[in-house]
Amino acid sequence: MTPPFQMTFQDFAALGYTRLVPIIPHDAPISEGSSLYKRVGTKQDSRGKAVGVRGLNGWYGYDWLNQPDPDEHDLARWQRMGAGVGIMTGGPLHLVLVDADTLNQTHAGQIMIAVAQHFGLTPQRVGRAPKAGYLIRVTEPVQYCRVEFGPLNDEGRRVDRVELLSDGRQFVAHGVHPVTKKPYVWTMPLCHVDKLPVVTPQQLAAFMDELRQILPNTGPLVTEGATTEVSQASLRGDIEKVRAAVAATPNTSAAFGTREAYRDFGYAIKAALPDDEPAAFEIFADWCARWEDGENDPDIVAADWRRMKPPFRRGASWIYELAEETSGGKFKRADAFFDVLPDEPESLFPREAPEPPEPVTIESLIAVDPTTWAGKTPRPREWVVEGWVPKGEVTLLYGDGGVGKSLLAMQFAACAATGRHWLGQVTRPSRVMGLFCEDSEDELFRRQADINRALGIAYTDLSNLRLFPRKHFNNVFALWDRQTGQLKLQPVWHQLADAARSFGADVVIVDTIADVFSGSEIDRAQVSAFVKSCLGRLALEIGGSVLALGHPSVSGRASGEGTSGSTAWSNAARSRLYLQRPKGADRGNTRVLTTMKANYGPKGAELIIRYQHGAFDTVAGLQPAATVAPRLGTPPVVSIGEAAEQAIVSALAVNPAERINMKPNSQYFAIKVLRALDPDSLAPFDDAKVERAMTDLLRRGAIREQQVGRDGSGRPTFGYVVVPENMRPVTPVELADAPDIAATIFD
Repeated sequence: MTPPFQMTFQDFAALGYTRLVPIIPHDAPISEGSSLYKRVGTKQDSRGKAVGVRGLNGWYGYDWLNQPDPDEHDLARWQRMGAGVGIMTGGPLHLVLVDADTLNQTHAGQIMIAVAQHFGLTPQRVGRAPKAGYLIRVTEPVQYCRVEFGPLNDEGRRVDRVELLSDGRQFVAHGVHPVTKKPYVWTMPLCHVDKLPVVTPQQLAAFMDELRQILPNTGPLVTEGATTEVSQASLRGDIEKVRAAVAATPNTSAAFGTREAYRDFGYAIKAALPDDEPAAFEIFADWCARWEDGENDPDIVAADWRRMKPPFRRGASWIYELAEETSGGKFKRADAFFDVLPDEPESLFPREAPEPPEPVTIESLIAVDPTTWAGKTPRPREWVVEGWVPKGEVTLLYGDGGVGKSLLAMQFAACAATGRHWLGQVTRPSRVMGLFCEDSEDELFRRQADINRALGIAYTDLSNLRLFPRKHFNNVFALWDRQTGQLKLQPVWHQLADAARSFGADVVIVDTIADVFSGSEIDRAQVSAFVKSCLGRLALEIGGSVLALGHPSVSGRASGEGTSGSTAWSNAARSRLYLQRPKGADRGNTRVLTTMKANYGPKGAELIIRYQHGAFDTVAGLQPAATVAPRLGTPPVVSIGEAAEQAIVSALAVNPAERINMKPNSQYFAIKVLRALDPDSLAPFDDAKVERAMTDLLRRGAIREQQVGRDGSGRPTFGYVVVPENMRPVTPVELADAPDIAATIFD
């Protein structure tokens, strides 16, 4: 391993760390035009740790979060500048740096021991000992979080902390520490990224919990969003006004002294005009051709443009502001805000004469006199899927990424559109629309082809179905007015509502909530307003149902409840479903769909389903105490208990001489042995279900213990054999009588 103070950017890239950034040296001169200049010599002086590049008049910071991964030319350029090497955390590899920020030797040692116990040996970076950083990877994205501890400073804040640096953060991997004036070192050599320890979010949570137990005077665990969430809709601008602003902005090395600054400008143009990318590129290319201090290669300009990917952080308002500052009076940003279309988001900059906010419309209160109901019969409750998805309501379906929520939703759409049963449940014939924010048309086509084969339907049978592939589009349904705090529905919501009314849709699927909700998931008021006034209003507008898909939080997965963010998500919906793998299984084709909330019936109904040949079919179902009269025409579904019994009997019948018992601590414990004998048949059932089914079989005499052989010492061994005459026939259950699982979130 080459010592880190001799490593180059290219050396780090060769080890797989491709998300690199340049670090401003600790003693570098800062350009007077940089926002970092005012901090030089103060406590906020960030040289030695901040990201930046060298320009003609000194070093500048830049919007490094919005830049593409560097290419070999960027790395060589940064190396020539003498920049330190920074590594971005998060990203596709889910890098996390455990940053132990304490000068107390005892506490630093306790943290180091906890890291080794929870994650094993991992590269350790030291800049100012005993402070240290430990580099690991995590199996899926995690939010930044920290625990603060130790004595309080003059401001009443705890002095020390341990941070988990994830998406939106970076750390110095090579350079000179601004305090010690000595190089950062890796006490354990930095290995290839593929050889870093890989842990789960649950392991990280357990590690942070232990720190709160072993470190003194700890505060609460502070969790923050990894990056500043910028609504992409708020970055848009009018094409002619953007064109005028760009035309007025000079392209000089004085105004745009670095390659990063030039790319920032391109990002902003692309963000401002997302619906007309050819025109946006033309505006950018014309501006690049006007560089006064040299020539830009058109091929490089086009290649850079292609590498500019959302989400963006700057847009039209920033372009207007920059044009006003650099154009010498040729452009005034106030002019850009006259005659703004009503549906455009409010500018990030104040107008010279702010318009008064629109009056808030409050619906009139309409009283109902219950005496008028005398002698009348209430209309029966209507369902889209009997007992699971109520008509006229919002249904949420939660599930981890990759568990199959989108497929399950599309399969439901096809069943409703053709009047077929969905997972064995009676489904009301409906006209269905699906907004799929994470899928292209090609992906929807492939998925629909598999569903058609599984259901035995043709494309010509799907005249009642419309799908909207919305990958890479702005899909935000609503924004919050900053002056009134009111929800303001955005154009895409109105377009969807208009399309649904025109098509006569009575079911709309939204995949996913993360793509259409721009607020804070932990803000109860915003969440409740979104579910009721955005999704609920959509259901009201079409006189039908909305099925929305989403992801559970880490704590929601850990608890088994499948919740996400604020409890207002669950409270505002009438029904919530959770799709997950069987307990204890992290792979395989079996899934469990459960009603976690059902306003119109008891929760706890459960379906075990299996993915095969591109679609889901039903294995078995569980019905709590019936509260609804049986409905005719409900297709039979084998109960989970009886399906588990059948799997056990099948395994025993094929292996009649197998040594097993019902002693949990024995190496011949039935559950362990049966899973080894027939893993596929028993995969749908967790250990509790298998043990319960085994106990029921023994109690009824459907299986009995008998000698099956002798061991090496000649002693008899025992197992279980099937008693066919005591087996009961499989009795399908009417799962339509199960509680409502509707209003769940699909992913």
